[in-house]
Amino acid sequence: MNRNNVQTQTLQKGEITMTEQRLPFNLQFFAKEYKGEEFIFAVKDSQGLLRPFNQTGGSFNRSFDEIELDTKDKTGSDYGKESVEVSLEGVVTEGDPFIDYMDEKLDNKEFIEIYRVNSRKKTAKSGLYMITSWEQSYSNGEHATYTLSAKLNGKLKNEDMVETEAPAEEDQE
Repeated sequence: MNRNNVQTQTLQKGEITMTEQRLPFNLQFFAKEYKGEEFIFAVKDSQGLLRPFNQTGGSFNRSFDEIELDTKDKTGSDYGKESVEVSLEGVVTEGDPFIDYMDEKLDNKEFIEIYRVNSRKKTAKSGLYMITSWEQSYSNGEHATYTLSAKLNGKLKNEDMVETEAPAEEDQE
């Protein structure tokens, strides 16, 4: 056991060496779980990152087509075409520039750059997405809501996020 209470074990079979690290069993009970609000979706506009005001949920889905292999040397499966989709939902809020931004992008059939930010680790995965669905719902007696679905065009990029202070608001006379 090393000084960080992490147990390290090295196994070897022929030329293959594997090192495994585990927390002691009693410390695994104290592992901190993520909450949904620790993952934030934002879009990049001309001013920087734009986060919807009242985002209530989001999801990230990566899936692959399966290629069946059947040759005289090998039978099995392999990875085919990858598909990455994001969706987010929220409450339509007065003054939220995200709603107008989305309407403008759709009017012009433009792609949007979406960031999925892990606020605990201060990292993000970003990519250029095609908007596949933009729905706004207005039920009587309920909050107006929006739902966005988008598919990745290209590859995901890993980003390091830098925490900065919010700019000071100007005094209004």
